[in-house]
Amino acid sequence: MRVSVSFVATMFVVTSLFGCSGGADPEPAGSSESGQTPSAAESAGEVVETDDAQSTTAAYRPIQLGGTSGASTADPDSSGGTTAVSTEPPKFEEVVAALKPIQVVLGKWQGLIKNAAKSEVHDWVWDLKTDPVFPSLVLSIPEGEYFTNARLTYDPRIEKFLMTTVDVEDVTRSFTGEFKAAPKDVPSEDGKGVERTFQLELTENEDSGRGTRFQYVFKQQHNNRYLVDVNRARGRAKFQQLDVIGSQREGVSFAKADDDYGDKTCVISGGLGTSTVSYKGKTYYVCCSGCKAAFEDEPERWIARLEAQKAEKMKANN
Repeated sequence: MRVSVSFVATMFVVTSLFGCSGGADPEPAGSSESGQTPSAAESAGEVVETDDAQSTTAAYRPIQLGGTSGASTADPDSSGGTTAVSTEPPKFEEVVAALKPIQVVLGKWQGLIKNAAKSEVHDWVWDLKTDPVFPSLVLSIPEGEYFTNARLTYDPRIEKFLMTTVDVEDVTRSFTGEFKAAPKDVPSEDGKGVERTFQLELTENEDSGRGTRFQYVFKQQHNNRYLVDVNRARGRAKFQQLDVIGSQREGVSFAKADDDYGDKTCVISGGLGTSTVSYKGKTYYVCCSGCKAAFEDEPERWIARLEAQKAEKMKANN
């Protein structure tokens, strides 16, 4: 991918973007490996039958426990045993609620890869249609150095975030993770709003069948800037930092990260609405193209949901 700015200008931007974020493995980036791509059934979040000596139960994907990429009904506990995992499908609202604190990433970002000193465009949107059981935040990077697409969701049955990436060679990798630093709001530098921060660590599952695994740590530093630590491990070795991707938001600046946007609240996600949709003469706000597509597909569903949320809020305040 060519960068139109001069090398000197690029290195100046990289330096200002990353600051003193630490060193990285000097080995060149982008060394993709071949791997197995999950079947359509594994990726679709459908019901999968599991074998049992006594009975057959239905487990809903995408449970991923202990590095397994398939469905499971047991979760390792601290004693080395297992605890039961519900075979009921998770509730849509639980998944959305878990992703909502990190939806500050929605929108387009200009990313700079530290080691390669080149740029890439990040575009985050909601996807509520591909898998209605597991709505996701989807990241598209058309010419991504490490991956070109990522789907991030949450499974409340195991209280873990799940991510699947696809790279330029069409290799799929599955990740499981949790917060290293939970989302919190801190005062903005100008004192006029709040800024959302968090650190989310996602580690490639151990049964990937590959000698090399990746780990990504998303570090939201404030509403308009985040870093991604790209870590790598070979065999049983510890993860070492390979690279850092720094991203600055393009276009409009989000002035706050709280949950009250008044009339500009997205009818679906509850985030800041940046564009409008209409139904039966009434206008509603949506925060991204994914929410827009979902609304246009089932407007009455989302309007009814919004009205129910408003009624519940009013009841709680009375």
